Amino acid sequence: MSTIKFAVLGAVLFWAASAHAQPAPAAPPLPAGFHPPAPTPNDTLVSPIVAADGTVTVSLYAPQAHDVLVSGEWGDFGAPPTRLVRSDNGVWTTSIHAAPGTYRYTFNVDGAQAVDPRNTNTSRSQTTVRSLVTVPGKPWEDYAAVPHGAVEEVWYPSTTFSSPRRMHVYTPPGYGTGGRRYPVLYLLHGGGDSDDSWSTVGRAGFILDNLIAAGKAVPMIVVMPAGHIPAADGTIASASNAMSEDPANDRFTDDFLNNIVPYVEKSYRTTNTRAIAGLSMGGLQAANIGLVHADMFPSVLIYSSGWFPQVATRFEQRWGTTLDADRTRLKLLWIGYGETDIARANAEAAKAMFDRHGLTYRTEMTPGGHVWANWRHYLTETAPLLFK
Repeated sequence: MSTIKFAVLGAVLFWAASAHAQPAPAAPPLPAGFHPPAPTPNDTLVSPIVAADGTVTVSLYAPQAHDVLVSGEWGDFGAPPTRLVRSDNGVWTTSIHAAPGTYRYTFNVDGAQAVDPRNTNTSRSQTTVRSLVTVPGKPWEDYAAVPHGAVEEVWYPSTTFSSPRRMHVYTPPGYGTGGRRYPVLYLLHGGGDSDDSWSTVGRAGFILDNLIAAGKAVPMIVVMPAGHIPAADGTIASASNAMSEDPANDRFTDDFLNNIVPYVEKSYRTTNTRAIAGLSMGGLQAANIGLVHADMFPSVLIYSSGWFPQVATRFEQRWGTTLDADRTRLKLLWIGYGETDIARANAEAAKAMFDRHGLTYRTEMTPGGHVWANWRHYLTETAPLLFK
């Protein structure tokens, strides 16, 4: 019996080993006339490359192109594009030295705008998509090994507009467990950008993660809505800026107060403590909403913004008495702008308006202009002031 068992076992093992050693079935033949594409330099091209000294090298494989430029936000507002140099293998390349920070860029290929096809990091604006690169070196903006919150895309129904609207919502580390409720910062983007901007080029999630981990900021929910007024057909391509001097008759304000805030407070574990902040167009929206509704938003943060002269006059005439009442209703009023900011004159005129109505405010003027480097800095400076 023992010999038979060993013989059977040996046969089974031999069969298993033989079956295992059988060659894999051959791949099916390619269709007649099909030829796989020949390898190109694009197959192994890496772009962008960020060096330790902050040099950013971008490359594009475009063997048929005649002229390739790159436009990026590593310079000041309106900085001219940089021309790339073509190598013999059809790869165009240039290197730019950039300070630590996060930048959007696009190629211009013979007059046509294009993202970097070798870079999967992007940032959406109102009507286009741009590639995104981060130069490490700003601790509050960089990724760090700390607990991280989450940023989600949220669609909500709007009774103000004819189509559903989208916003991005940041929830802090630990939100998914327990029943804790959180205060809410409403963070508004600028003209031409979108609800995607603060969480991509604005680094809002990373900034809050780092500040919360360091004990500098209170854990909070951050709501980043879309600020443009869509066209009558609901499309965003021909949307208009929402910069009215009269929040009582402004469609963005109507959507914000009657749709966004109620949706957030129904869908998330919130307290009844709110703040509002924004940059450029969003800074004016934050001022309009926060100063007129200081009972709802006792903290108002204005980044690189202020009313245009004629608008400022009408706003003060319409809401001057409300501004007087804000002396006791506002807990925090903050306004910041760049030394060469295109909004500097409007921001300083807004400060003069605040002075006329006896409002106490904090202010900061930073180097540079109307750029994301300043707006990320302002968020880093002001988030720790909230909800304490």
